[in-house]
Amino acid sequence: MKKWGWLLLLFFAVLVWQTWSIYSEALAPKRAMVARALERAKEAAELVEIKKVYTYYGDEAYTVFIGRAKRGEDLVVWVPEKSGDVVVRRADSGISEAEARAILRRERHPQQVIDATLGMEKGVPVWELTYMDDEGRYSFYYLHFTDGSFLKRYSFQR
Repeated sequence: MKKWGWLLLLFFAVLVWQTWSIYSEALAPKRAMVARALERAKEAAELVEIKKVYTYYGDEAYTVFIGRAKRGEDLVVWVPEKSGDVVVRRADSGISEAEARAILRRERHPQQVIDATLGMEKGVPVWELTYMDDEGRYSFYYLHFTDGSFLKRYSFQR
């Protein structure tokens, strides 16, 4: 009986190890993308501290950093995955994640707010808010980063 116990334990240990290896390997490209984007962001904005990182997949993939520059100001830096200019804005030049979530709650009355991500759509900095609407549909709501004005909304059909 002890032999079966050890074999079972060994089997589960190998299973956990292999699962972790596959998961880690699957995330490697995203980690590499974020590392490349961080180098570009540090070069463009002289970031010395990173507070938050968003990965946005719209028409083009962006990695967005909220951080502090050498001069002490809080910045938001949008780095395109492929070629293109890095966009740098002061954090206080736009609405915060909490403000974006509050606008969504006030305007759409969602059942649940799932996520908020900074991104870029056609050269416009946006907040992409993912939520469950009042009909239980998975929905997206886009707000302009600068002033929180509505840009677009769409929902998946049930």
